[in-house]
Amino acid sequence: MENYRLILKEKREKLGLSQHKLADQLGITQTFLSEIERGRKNPSLEQFFRICEALEIKVFPEEG
Repeated sequence: MENYRLILKEKREKLGLSQHKLADQLGITQTFLSEIERGRKNPSLEQFFRICEALEIKVFPEEG
């Protein structure tokens, strides 16, 4: 499986969001977001879900 950090970064870039803009939207620093993308820091579970929501990434597939 692809590294989730790379998925987050690629999706952010695809949406045309800078790290600074996404970090502002999430209420975290650009530095912290950069460290998450580079694997130096780990987001809390809540932060991870908020990042996924902001990037329109479905964490759980829809049932049906």
